[in-house]
Amino acid sequence: MAGRYEDLRAAVLGGVDGGSRHGWAVLARCGMAAWVKAVARIPVPLPAVRHAPAAVAGELVEVLARMAWTAAGGCRSG
Repeated sequence: MAGRYEDLRAAVLGGVDGGSRHGWAVLARCGMAAWVKAVARIPVPLPAVRHAPAAVAGELVEVLARMAWTAAGGCRSG
């Protein structure tokens, strides 16, 4: 709960959406007890998934392809 309060505090002080996504209106109008009850019912958002840049992904594919090619015997003649 402390983390959620700090998120709200940072959003309000930093001007990020005025804290509306963190229950600022409930806290301001109804107090801390009402805010705690309201926030407890809201699921914690999952952190955003960060994908590797395309260049890194391309290099990874190339390395894996070379490994598979080598494991399969590479280019055999005859």
